[in-house]
Amino acid sequence: MAGPTHGKNPPSNELDFGIITGQHYRSWDVIKETWLWADESGWDSAWAFDHFFGLRKDEELGECLEGWTLIAALATLTQKVQLGLMVTGITHREPIVLFKNAVTVDHVSDGRLILGVGAAWQEREHEAYGIPFPSPGERVDRFGEQMEMYRLLETQERADFNGEHYTLVNAPFEPKPIHGHIPILVGSTGKRMMRHIARYADQWDGGGTPEEYRASGVRLKAACEEIGRDPSEIRWALSTGMAALESEDAFRELVRGYAAIGVRSFLFNTPFSSPTSAMRAIAERVIPELREEFTAG
Repeated sequence: MAGPTHGKNPPSNELDFGIITGQHYRSWDVIKETWLWADESGWDSAWAFDHFFGLRKDEELGECLEGWTLIAALATLTQKVQLGLMVTGITHREPIVLFKNAVTVDHVSDGRLILGVGAAWQEREHEAYGIPFPSPGERVDRFGEQMEMYRLLETQERADFNGEHYTLVNAPFEPKPIHGHIPILVGSTGKRMMRHIARYADQWDGGGTPEEYRASGVRLKAACEEIGRDPSEIRWALSTGMAALESEDAFRELVRGYAAIGVRSFLFNTPFSSPTSAMRAIAERVIPELREEFTAG
């Protein structure tokens, strides 16, 4: 099984595969069934999302469980898959609440958490619940400050930080992550966010077509070079829709197309139902085939 271990990314010649079960219109029973199946059938990771209702207006009235408490519960039921939220919005909680959520799930899961995090984007959620929604520029600034705070709390016995938006004053933070560091995944292609990704991310979801992803990758490499970081330290990931799970051929085509430009982690949104026969066939036959094909190549 691939997937980052001990707070690090897997080897660059290995592919890994995950499922995403956004909570809208999914009951606890369906989510639990899908995650248990993923854990038993060879998937490397399983993800929920960090939203408080569905992402489209016609879904706002559907049920939607809270993400961090959900994956904490799922961590106790699974044994192998890495887990995370795709992705946590930094405006949804005070920084220390997010960091404590993360390290708690890391311990509950015995070090299997990946911290997916972003600057937040769903304005309607903020409006609905009275959550402040700063300008895009301010959200990016807040994102950078939070990532620096987390780095300090993760590595120091007590941390001090004096930013424009946040502060730490002789702040303790225990326990530390199981493996010393929780891998951080960020999804964005914004110019200023790229600088934060270059500095803080272990994994990056660039999105878009293979050509668009490749072009964004050039910009990310330049941002890494500006701060003296080796770009190869950041693993390229792709979160994508459920169309590729409809057939074995569609799955192979998507993975091969993006693997050719450097993507190594593939995360698939799943249907609202139980795992389909196509998903079961992909897990049983296609994923092992692609792992062997790519590693051998």
